[in-house]
Order: sequence, then structure tokens, then C-alpha cells
Amino acid sequence: MKILQLPSSALAIFVLFATLLSAEDSSKPLETSNGLPNISARFHPNTTSFDIFAAPLFWTAEEIGTDCWAEVLDASTAPTYDDIQSLHFRWNLGFRVGLGYGMQHDSWDTQTSYTSFQTHGKDHLSLGNGMVHSAFLANFYVANTSGQGFSGPSYESASIHWSIGFHMLDWELGRNFLVSKALALRPFVGLKGGWIHQSIHTKWIHPDLPEAELFDMGWENLKNNFWGIGPEGGINTKWILLNRQNHLFSLFGNLSGAIMWGHWSFSDVFKNDIHQQIIIGSQSFNSAAWMFRIFTGLQWEASLQQNRYQFTTKLGYEMQFWLNQLQFYSFTGGRQDNLLTLQGGSLEFCFDF
Repeated sequence: MKILQLPSSALAIFVLFATLLSAEDSSKPLETSNGLPNISARFHPNTTSFDIFAAPLFWTAEEIGTDCWAEVLDASTAPTYDDIQSLHFRWNLGFRVGLGYGMQHDSWDTQTSYTSFQTHGKDHLSLGNGMVHSAFLANFYVANTSGQGFSGPSYESASIHWSIGFHMLDWELGRNFLVSKALALRPFVGLKGGWIHQSIHTKWIHPDLPEAELFDMGWENLKNNFWGIGPEGGINTKWILLNRQNHLFSLFGNLSGAIMWGHWSFSDVFKNDIHQQIIIGSQSFNSAAWMFRIFTGLQWEASLQQNRYQFTTKLGYEMQFWLNQLQFYSFTGGRQDNLLTLQGGSLEFCFDF
């Protein structure tokens, strides 16, 4: 079966790689099944091979729990005015790099990759009338060590900086095979492990307190740190649209999931400029951590130097859903149990040899 390839006229954006294309108009040789139920769709399936890949990521994050970091309360009106302040994360650059190895045995392949992404969000309130209240727990005990009040002090202004650091390693073992002339599947199993660290830095200015307890500025800093490891599995699909000469143009859609043994640790500390300190003792704990990933887009493959090498590029949109990720204690909501979503564009480059 010949592998289909795209006209170079449809791939002008890749002219930098045109000089690497074989001058000879040759197609890949007909691959045999070697007794296997499905013909391998891997590049050079009958020999060992390697591939390296890298992808810049342009992602953002969304997380339930960032929708209430502060409240603006005004009890002088009827009904009481309550404006909840939310935080939005920025779009930032990350990267993914990896290495793959194609085996002769059953045309299996294995792949290892590392993904790194960091983002942050900022917000600021300045009302000047002492109506700003914190949604975090340590602030509740400011000038209220008995915990008898309805909230912590009110402030004239406040600010927040919330950062997320995402670092994940993946190992996969799979087999890429043709179901038909236009559809290839790659089911795989593997292992996922890594860490997600979240830091929340807040500043609270000019509290409404009695003179004996008055301070000018306070800081409450929180951490929600996670690490985990566990099995993963999924399936990669490739829908071939055009196959001409040494070029192949496809749609792809990849689905995967993992269940990890996870460990969470926390800290919540309030300090002010008169050297007072409040520490919330939140014990770390272990629990299952579920995640799901969707990655879909367009793919172009080109054979180089008379099919000795292959260059592939993928442009797609990726979403990762990390269940139960945010777990710290909040004054307004108690123990959190919230979803973290990472999403955005990816442009992947891969070289097979």
C-alpha cells in the first residue's frame, strides 16, 4: 500500500524545508503486513527508528476558586451590596519536548516527553472606603483570634498575584496502524508523573480596626502544591485528507486520560508590618488525581532524501482537565475541590530518522 502525499503548492508556508525534499519523484515502497492483522502506519515500520519533537505552547488556565478572591461589601444599603472579585490568568508561552523510538517487534513504538508551562493572573482593588474583605482563611483571624466574628477586617485596597507552575513527564508504549486507506489509529498505554505548584500572594492595605490593633499593611500568602504519578492510556487518530508524492495532509484527534496517586501540601500565612503573624495549619493528604486530555488539529508530513527521513508538523488546539486540583481551605468555601483547565494552541515539529 502506498503512503499518500500532498502537493507542494498547498504547503508554501513550509518553503524553508523545500530544499530538503528529494529531487526524485518517488513514493514509499509498498509495505507488507508481516503477518500482522493491520499494516503499520509508522514511518519505516520494518526497521528500528528514532524521532525527536518539540512544540511551543501558547496556553492559558482557568480554575474554579479564582472566582472569589475578595468581596466588596456595603451594609449601608438595603439589600446589602456584595460584589465578588474574580481573577483571570494570562496567556503565556510554554514548551513540550520529546524523544521516540520505533521497534521492529510488531512495529511498536515508545515515546517520552516533558511539558512545562507557567502562567499567572493579577488583580487590584482600591476603593478607599474600607469595604474590601478577603476570601482567604488567615485573614479571618486578624484581630479575631477567637474566630467569633463574621469576617476578617475590611480594607481600603487589596491586590493579588496568583501563579501556576505545571511540569509533567509522559511515557507511552503504542502501535500505529492503518484501519483503512484514510484512517490510522495509535492506541497506547503509559505512565504520567509530575507536579503542579500554585502560589497566591495577596496584599491588604489600611484595615478598619481599633487603634490598639491597627496596622498599615498586611500580606497573606498561600500555596497549593501537588505532585503525582500513575498510569495513563489513550488513542491517537489520523484522518488522511490528501496524499500526493512525498507529502501527506491530515486531520488528527488525540484523546487520553490518567489516574494518578497524588499528594497535596498547603501553607497559608498572614503577616503585617507590626510583626504579627497568623499561620493556618492545613495538613497534607494523599488522594487520586484524575486528568483528561484532548488535542486536535491539522498535520503535514513530508518524506525527505528518498524516504530516508520524515519531517512532520502539527498545528492544533489542546485542552487538559485536572480534576480536584485546587484543595486549600477558603474562608468563603471551606475545603476547595476544584477543576484546573489548561488550554491553548500548539505548533509541534517532529523529525524521524
